[in-house]
Amino acid sequence: MNVSASDPLGYRHVLLKCGDLVLSEADNWYVPDRLTTDMNQTLDTTDTPFGKVVLPLHFQRHTVSSQLIWQPLPEHWEMGQAIPAGHSTALDIPQTLITNEAVLTKPDGTPISFVIENYKAALLSFPPPAIAR
Repeated sequence: MNVSASDPLGYRHVLLKCGDLVLSEADNWYVPDRLTTDMNQTLDTTDTPFGKVVLPLHFQRHTVSSQLIWQPLPEHWEMGQAIPAGHSTALDIPQTLITNEAVLTKPDGTPISFVIENYKAALLSFPPPAIAR
């Protein structure tokens, strides 16, 4: 992220929740010296989302990696490969479904933040659809 050992870093750990369900968890490292005093004050004293705080910088998000940890369908299903018959047992869903890494930069390319996001199994915590009979 183009920081030196002498550059102080800020850190935030964020949970995106719906009620009691944690939908995603993110670790965000940022360079306070590349933000305004007001932005740093807000980040230090509130739970306002990082992206909302730094919006006036007109930042750009650059995905470094995106990893699909789990998928319910077999590889190449979209190419017409047979899909296995349904099961009466519940799916074995891991805690983390998707992991993204991204760098946020100012319009001139100066990096301000590195984030790792983990999207959780709770995203799929909804009842199955009713089957019309």
